[in-house]
Amino acid sequence: MHPILLKGTPHGENEKQKDNRMTNVGILNIGDELLIGQVVNTNASRMAQMLTLANMSVCTIEVVGDERVAIEHALRQMLTCCNVVLITGGLGPTKDDITKIVLCDYFHSELYESEIALHNVERIFARRGFPMTETNRRQALVPRCCTVLNNDVGTAPCMWFDIDDGKLGSQAVIAMPGVPHEMEYLMRERVLPQLQKRFSAEYCLHQTLLLHGVGESFLSDRLEPWELSLPQHIHLAYLPQAGLLRLRISAEGMDKTWPESEMERHLVELQSQVADYLVCVGYETVESYVADRMRSLGLTLAVAESCTGGTIAQMLTAQAGCSEYFVGGVVAYSNGVKHEVLGVERDTLLTHGAVSKETAIQMANGVRQKLHADYGLATTGVAGPGGGTPDKPVGTVWIALSSVAGTEACLLHLGNHRQHNIQHAATAVLAWLASTLRDVPQECNARRSLSEDNI
Repeated sequence: MHPILLKGTPHGENEKQKDNRMTNVGILNIGDELLIGQVVNTNASRMAQMLTLANMSVCTIEVVGDERVAIEHALRQMLTCCNVVLITGGLGPTKDDITKIVLCDYFHSELYESEIALHNVERIFARRGFPMTETNRRQALVPRCCTVLNNDVGTAPCMWFDIDDGKLGSQAVIAMPGVPHEMEYLMRERVLPQLQKRFSAEYCLHQTLLLHGVGESFLSDRLEPWELSLPQHIHLAYLPQAGLLRLRISAEGMDKTWPESEMERHLVELQSQVADYLVCVGYETVESYVADRMRSLGLTLAVAESCTGGTIAQMLTAQAGCSEYFVGGVVAYSNGVKHEVLGVERDTLLTHGAVSKETAIQMANGVRQKLHADYGLATTGVAGPGGGTPDKPVGTVWIALSSVAGTEACLLHLGNHRQHNIQHAATAVLAWLASTLRDVPQECNARRSLSEDNI
């Protein structure tokens, strides 16, 4: 039995009164490429993050191929328990893109050419200077029963279906393109604002702590007495990642009259419990904290990378506004580059080797001085899977941090997996820098980068 479509738009005069029940959301990602592993399903995680920040509960995530029966079955099942179903994928102009055809049949509707969607396709092709073909024009075909939400960054429109099956009350199905940046734009600018108008959301508070140098099981044992003392509505989650451990403390199911001071008290207690390993509070990644802290302090940074091969620079430059603090980096794989560009002494390389405390210190100090930065970072090691020796087995990595206060190095004993070692080393040296920056007074008069041509 198919749900009954409601008349009106998700944002027009006929908007239904807000449903005050808890909003459960299902995410349905469509595409054969997701099932065979050709494309990583980053949409699911990003959508879940955005919904969580909007205080909406994701109760199920499913991936199906470009197959009519699978799409219909998944949608029908989700609508038995979800107020909202968000769909991505299968909205392109080619024959394997069948999502809107399936939705059209599911809702007993017909395709028609939407003026809003057609104007958007014409605008995009005109801007790119390309002729629009009939295949491209088919992007403007949508089910007559849906409301089109314009996609300013792509040709496939977002389609909103309001339904009522008499069981869960008002529900919505929203179909978006699977291109990640288009999905994220539509979620942020179109979908989430309308969902928040139409559906209720629990009052939830979340705070994240980033830790380094401690294992999940060890910390769990340490925190067990404190965690058992938490009230029922406050929860602690352990979220390990390469080189870091994220702790998320959450207060859920509250209304807006609930005092946030209670959450703050538990957060302060948690920080005191993990002070030895704490990197920062309120950030999902260490590089985003470094970016904000460096900018606020007016400090600059340069990196010298051997075994990490540019990973640190990539992590830093992925942050918007990185040119305000990131001067540049040197990927110094050969001993010649370490000596000629970074100034590592030949005697150091001959006596101690490229993978050594002494080399790491001279790399960090050299890149800081050569690029006129306030801080310099360096990595050198045996990433693997080959290249190890009895004295320096695979996973031996030295990291170093240099500033006007001096230069120090730290030895890491990692594993045999190359990519893990690279990511772990890059994260470790950024975590070290982040911990150092936490102790720098805000009023420090740091000199700005010598470069004024920030981009």
